Amino acid sequence: MKRFLTFMMSGALMLGLTLTGCSNAPSPVPQTPQKTSQDTKPPEAEAGATRDSVIGPDKRVVLGFYTDAEGPTPGSKESMIKNAKLLDEVAFFWYSFEATGKVIPSGKVDLKIKELAQKNGSKAYALIQNMNLTGAVGFNADLAHRVLSNPATREKLVTNLVNLTMKDGWDGIALDVEKTPPADRNNFSAFVAELKKALKVKDKVLNVSIPAKFVDYPSDLWSGAYDYSAIGKSADQVILMTYDEHGLGTTQGPIASQGWVNRVINFAVGKIPKEKIVMGLPVYSYDWGSNKPLMPDYISHAETLERAKKHGVEILTDPSAGVPQFMYTANGVRHEVFFENAASLKIKMDYALQHKLHGVGIWRLGMEDPAIWNSLMKDFGTNKATK
Repeated sequence: MKRFLTFMMSGALMLGLTLTGCSNAPSPVPQTPQKTSQDTKPPEAEAGATRDSVIGPDKRVVLGFYTDAEGPTPGSKESMIKNAKLLDEVAFFWYSFEATGKVIPSGKVDLKIKELAQKNGSKAYALIQNMNLTGAVGFNADLAHRVLSNPATREKLVTNLVNLTMKDGWDGIALDVEKTPPADRNNFSAFVAELKKALKVKDKVLNVSIPAKFVDYPSDLWSGAYDYSAIGKSADQVILMTYDEHGLGTTQGPIASQGWVNRVINFAVGKIPKEKIVMGLPVYSYDWGSNKPLMPDYISHAETLERAKKHGVEILTDPSAGVPQFMYTANGVRHEVFFENAASLKIKMDYALQHKLHGVGIWRLGMEDPAIWNSLMKDFGTNKATK
């Protein structure tokens, strides 16, 4: 669930899918904040029959995002199967849409895998996104605008998404429309409300991913279109994408420093009912090379440890951010790597517990430090009631 699809191999852009979990590269911020909905009273929790029957109001869910293989990085299937009993929900990154509102496959749709997740007790969501898979890679702002700004096309997309859930037995829709133009802020909120209404009739869940922010600038090119209060009122679940503080499009730095994550959560719980918020956990790594300072390699935890071992360097902990990192030099290029491991993610999981959030979402299955499952088993999952 990320802003960019990149294709990297041996440090060069190539044809290999790199889905990075919902990025948050900064855009110009006005000097004087505009008056926004953050001045309004936070919405009251909306725990209707659909949401209760699917997840319950007093559970700490574990959601995993599922993708196909991304170049040399393995896909999510093996991790999903191995940890099936620990997952409450799985969102399958398999669908996109056209400007007409038609839903189209964008991944290797395999309903047998979806059914396997359901047989193991997980709810399965069809994830819908607006990425370009050919040409200029990244989230397609123009596609989002063309669909969201046209009420008739929005209606067609809503109908097609509901039909998808009914035809293929999905438990709901996971919406990951990113880089929506700021001018479509109200249109995006209207779409979420319309989709929620239609899904609820069919007893299906609406899960919406939103970019992280700790102040609301409606004109911000990346996060301005996402009205936390309006989205929180309509959606059954809100994935707070607490990652990519630094990432594709930025220079090196923590993917999710501890202070930044807590600041984002503090802002979000003032806008969205905390029992709807699922905090995103970044389990991937970024390797920045001095020869391409804004285009880091996107790699798994296993690949990260292999690089550190190969170059004989020590993994340190950034004292201010509380995340692991290391540096090395290869072929005259200086590299700086930031990532997350079980220890750094445990602190973030504790934030979710302290704020009494509804759970955590892993972007993405197959890239994680295997040791994170020990913490997840202890504090999250269907057998853990919120206290």
